[in-house]
Amino acid sequence: MERNTMNISVITVVFNGEKTIRDTIESVCNQSLCPLEYIIIDGLSTDGTATIVRTYMERYPFIKFVSEKDAGIYDAMNKGISLAKGELIGIINSDDWYEPDALEKMNQAYLKNGSGIYFGILRKIKNGLEYCLERTGQDFVSERMIPHPTTFVSKDIYEKHGAFSLKYKYASDLEWVLRMARSGVTFRHLNDIIANFRIGGVSDLPVAEMEALTILKAYGVISKKQFIRRKLFLRLRSLL
Repeated sequence: MERNTMNISVITVVFNGEKTIRDTIESVCNQSLCPLEYIIIDGLSTDGTATIVRTYMERYPFIKFVSEKDAGIYDAMNKGISLAKGELIGIINSDDWYEPDALEKMNQAYLKNGSGIYFGILRKIKNGLEYCLERTGQDFVSERMIPHPTTFVSKDIYEKHGAFSLKYKYASDLEWVLRMARSGVTFRHLNDIIANFRIGGVSDLPVAEMEALTILKAYGVISKKQFIRRKLFLRLRSLL
C-alpha cells in the first residue's frame, strides 16, 4: 500500500451489515493508496457488525469506529463528515466496495484540479454478477443522479454549503447534488470504474423512488404534470 500523498477520508455507514461489510472494509484497507482515515459509523447494530469492525481495527490503525443511535442513514453520514479530517471525503456504504485503485485515481484528479465533486463509473452487481456500468455526465446532474458510491467531495464544499438534509429519508443525496449544482459547485467526471454497487438496497424501494420524484419536482427538474404521471406509474408498478 502506497503512502498517502494527500489526506483522504473514507466514510462507511452501517446497520446490521455483517453479511457484506467485510467486502467494503477490505476494499478500503487494500487500496493502492492508503487513506488518512477510515471512519465507520454504526447505528448500534444488533448482529456481528461491531465485532467484525473491531477485528479489522487491530490490523489497520487508521480505522475509526463510532457506534451509537442515529436518526437514519443521512444523519450517520453527516456524523462521519463532521469527524473527517481529510481534504477529500468519500462515502462508501456497507453493501458496496471500491475498485483497488479508486483512491489513487481520485487523488490524482484532486491534485490536478483542486476543489470539486469528483465521481466516476459505477459497476452494478445483480445476483453476484455484473449487471451494467453506470456512466453519467456532470452536465446533466439536474436530470440524472451521479453515482453516489463513486463520489468524493473536497471538504471545503461541505464546510461552505453544508452536508445532507435530514428532511429526506431515502434520497437526500439527490437533493444535495441538486443543491450543489444550483450553487455552482464544480463537478468532475473520471472515466474510470471507481466502485461496485449491489442492486437491491433501500435506494431501489418504491418509497425511495417516490421521494426522489418529490425532490426533482421541488427543484424544477420535472413539471407537476410529469410528477403526477410518474407517481401514478410507480403506484401501478407496485401492484404488479
